[in-house]
Amino acid sequence: MLPKAYRMSKKSDFEKVFTYGKSYSSRYVVIYIFKGLPLKFGFIASKKIGNAVKRNRAKRLMREALRLNLYRLKKEYQMIFIARSFINNASLQDVEKSIINIWKKAGVLSEDNI
Repeated sequence: MLPKAYRMSKKSDFEKVFTYGKSYSSRYVVIYIFKGLPLKFGFIASKKIGNAVKRNRAKRLMREALRLNLYRLKKEYQMIFIARSFINNASLQDVEKSIINIWKKAGVLSEDNI
C-alpha cells in the first residue's frame, strides 16, 4: 500500500499538476508530471473505464506498478495517473512496463537505478 504521505488528497494539488504539469500517454495510462516538492501521487479512473469493480482494479494496477518501482524515481516530482479503457484487459506487467516507459521518456527515473 502506498504510504499516506505520498497520496494527493486536496483538489488544489490535482489542479496544480493538471495546470502546470506535462502529460505523457501510453496504451494503458496517461500521466501528468509536475516537478515540485514533495513527492505525491494521484490516481484517476473515470466512468469510461467501466463499473466500480473495473475502476478500482485499474487504480490498484497503477498503484501496484508505482509501489514496485517507487525506489527508481527522483524525489521532486508529483504525478497523476489516469487509467485508459485498454487497462481493463491488461496485466500488472503490461501496466508496469507502460508506466516505466513513460517515466524514461519524461526523465523522472534516477540515474543510479535505471
